[in-house]
Amino acid sequence: MEVLSLRIDKVTKVGELLRALMDKLVLDQVKTIEGIVTEGLHAIFPDLALAFEAEVGTKYNKISIDFFLKQGTDDVTVRGSPMESFGGGPTSVSSLILRLLALLRLKRFPFLLLDETLAAVSEEYVDEAGQFLRKLAASTGIDILFVTHKAAFLEHAAHAFQGFEDTDDDGTWSLGLRRIRGHR
Repeated sequence: MEVLSLRIDKVTKVGELLRALMDKLVLDQVKTIEGIVTEGLHAIFPDLALAFEAEVGTKYNKISIDFFLKQGTDDVTVRGSPMESFGGGPTSVSSLILRLLALLRLKRFPFLLLDETLAAVSEEYVDEAGQFLRKLAASTGIDILFVTHKAAFLEHAAHAFQGFEDTDDDGTWSLGLRRIRGHR
């Protein structure tokens, strides 16, 4: 009985050690993600002093992570849910970076299709967002197919196409693409 009790004690301690190591691994990864998303927010919104934060907890006996955006300096800060407190621009950028990190982590990244993903980014930040996307594509080696109605993004595109529709005299309707920027 004493041998069994010692084994149970050992297994319990090993379990506690593994849990502590896993917690540290998760927390380190979360801190890395916070830093990367914050850098992306600074690149696009340099004047807003935004930071991305995550709180790790447990829900239903599983790891749970809640995301927050923080704005301000050490003296005055506002912290809240991205969806409720900071509008669509910063939320869209944070979401884009998180999705890209997931693709890179899973090694599933031949290309990224973004359909109006940054539509909520206001016109004053379109230039920074375009530069960010171009640098992101170059640094990750991922081709980004970016669909947008904001013409200002074209300045940052390696290739750009405009969609059009055509109706022939007989009533036949078709869609097409017209190259407006880039190599043939």
